[in-house]
Amino acid sequence: MTTTLAHSGLSSGTLGKRLHLLIYGPFGTRKTPTAHGLPHTRTLDFDDGMQSVEWAILAGKLDRELGDIVYETITPPPTMDESKNKIFDYSQDVIDQWVADEDVDPAHWEEYCKEHNEGRVYPQFWDTLIIDSGTSLTTGVIVKALQEMHRLELSQSWSKRKVKGLTPVMIQDRGAVNALFSKFMSMCFGTGKNIVLICHEYQNVSKKGALQGVEPLLSGQLRQTVPKDFDEVWYAKITGTVKDNKGVLQTAADPMRRCRSRLGCLDPFEEGNFTDIKNKVAKFYGVKADDLWLASHGTAEAKAFQKEEAEDAVMV
Repeated sequence: MTTTLAHSGLSSGTLGKRLHLLIYGPFGTRKTPTAHGLPHTRTLDFDDGMQSVEWAILAGKLDRELGDIVYETITPPPTMDESKNKIFDYSQDVIDQWVADEDVDPAHWEEYCKEHNEGRVYPQFWDTLIIDSGTSLTTGVIVKALQEMHRLELSQSWSKRKVKGLTPVMIQDRGAVNALFSKFMSMCFGTGKNIVLICHEYQNVSKKGALQGVEPLLSGQLRQTVPKDFDEVWYAKITGTVKDNKGVLQTAADPMRRCRSRLGCLDPFEEGNFTDIKNKVAKFYGVKADDLWLASHGTAEAKAFQKEEAEDAVMV
């Protein structure tokens, strides 16, 4: 589909540009509260870490209301039996349900919540999907990949998973892990929402103990392939003293860290305040901040978005 930047670029103020952001970094660098600076979020919480968002709101560091933070905590069951790990399938069901929430007649939303959400009424329409974290999601992806490889009789890793208390992931399994993770991310992008993927950090160390680089903590080849799907790849860290500190986002690469920003107007280091970042981007592109990063709403719009994306794709 041929078009022009005047019609589809960020400065057009249309729905054409969603925010696709990967944030990675060490524990405690405020990645999760920073991501929730985006409005109208729904979060797949694989790390059981939403208390950090509650703290940020109550401490006045995040301008959100507790009742507006919608999330689903999805963690493995407290058992050694990995066959009961349904993280991968359940997380996809949750996304489907959240998109379907927007199909409910707004006049009936409160009644719907009483029937399906134990009476908790929260915002029906949303724009941003946060995956927290991709690192923990990988655990569920590996389990699903091994099950599928076993079902197709392509690998014996699943049947040998209890040997010495370890879950072996052989070379032949890696392709399935990569494919399933990519499938999950494609589903997320296909919702037409802004996507924020949070990851811990992986330190690539040589045999002699020298640090060679820092990457998102994902499984194997995913550390190189997943960042390519994101326009923005930022590294989170904390600066200052123990008593007086702030979260900082590195948006430009250095010899150790893989970062990038296609927005083109961000400094190499930005304070982790999404309101300020959004206002800065809006000013640069000459649009209203409230017009930035709007998303599709409901299953019909999501399907239309997927169709448009498919038409725009060029296969060579």
